[in-house]
Amino acid sequence: MGGRYMLEHIRLNHDWLLHPLKQHGPLLFSHPQLRLIEAVLEPDAVDSLTKLIREQLDTLTSKGVIELDAPPLRFLLIKDKTKSLLAVSMRDQAAQAPPPPEPVQTFDFAEETLADNTQFVANSQAMINILDIIKKVSYVNSTILLLGESGVGKGAIAKLIHSYSSRADERFVSINCGAIPEALMEAELFGYAHGSFTGGQKGGKAGLFEAANCGTIFLDEIGELPPNLQVKLLHVLQESQIRRIGSAADTSINVRVIAATNQNLKELVAQKKFRNDLYYRLNVVPIEIPSLCERREDIEGLARYFLKKYNNKHRASKTIHPDVIQAFLNYHWPGNVRELENMLERLVVTVERTEIQLAHLPAAFQSIAAVPSELQSPGDELIPLKEAIWQLEKKLITQAYLKHKSTYKAALALGIDQSTVAKKLKQFRQRKGDL
Repeated sequence: MGGRYMLEHIRLNHDWLLHPLKQHGPLLFSHPQLRLIEAVLEPDAVDSLTKLIREQLDTLTSKGVIELDAPPLRFLLIKDKTKSLLAVSMRDQAAQAPPPPEPVQTFDFAEETLADNTQFVANSQAMINILDIIKKVSYVNSTILLLGESGVGKGAIAKLIHSYSSRADERFVSINCGAIPEALMEAELFGYAHGSFTGGQKGGKAGLFEAANCGTIFLDEIGELPPNLQVKLLHVLQESQIRRIGSAADTSINVRVIAATNQNLKELVAQKKFRNDLYYRLNVVPIEIPSLCERREDIEGLARYFLKKYNNKHRASKTIHPDVIQAFLNYHWPGNVRELENMLERLVVTVERTEIQLAHLPAAFQSIAAVPSELQSPGDELIPLKEAIWQLEKKLITQAYLKHKSTYKAALALGIDQSTVAKKLKQFRQRKGDL
């Protein structure tokens, strides 16, 4: 197996984690250790080298510098042109599949990334899979495109990618491309030279790309970028250079670009509103983040996390009644995680009682939290669970189908597969002869 082929194989293999021996900030290994690792070793030195790497990884893990999912089993040292890389195997290839992850995983952001020490909560399989992808792509410099509805957490995921990367000790710079007037956008991104503007800063001003040099820049709402700036961004991605307004010279930069959008960029390309070549430059590693209603397993964990966060912020000690959690699970959350977070902060601030109850929620939440009357038996006794689930599924799926007149649209509204809607409707017809 050739060196280049082996390197690409490891990058794509889920059993291996690839990390540069050197970082932009502190070294993963000390200079004497690096000299030993990069030296030509005799066969009897392999055991000593393995012991050195294992002890160093244990030290870094215990200090929280790096995070390993399991004790490392094997190591490979790879020379990729001018870079030295360490490949760490977390599993034995001959072993059986590892046990499933714990129900809830939390990932602490570095303090310099988020001042409030935010955690990323993942309980659903969809988000656990995304976090697995994030761990793999963080160590390479490929451009990443985050896709998803407004409020799903694209900014938080961008920060998480940065915190896992070798650039974690450098700056993370974020800009919303739709929030800055077009006339100011170019100067904000690329800066300007002395004398470019009346009243401009003496000596000129560096833009955000220069401010993020050696770090990461996050371009949120990239679909809002004006056409003339799309050309300049394409130049940055192709040449790793920027040119300030009013300057004749290019400045080299070393920046990892993460972009995000809640729009369909392919449709914008078809409408001639977004450059085709820029789209393909950005779409190197696309990561689609599901809406909150598509990952309901995350709702309770997120709610309790935000409750704790705002209890600490406002010096409160609120708790949540189980009926509130059930209402949260039933709600469709059009504003996604951002709406859930805002809801919890509002409740912590406005509810006077210690326990947040269903009555404190807006009317829309109270109605969906109640058990439907058709699920009650005579005497207020609950009907068997299997029958209750059948009745509830029938009600929701039938209502969605009658409203949208399409199994596809009904599936989208309910957050389930179209095939599931079609299969359930067929079962309802066979059992009752309705629809």
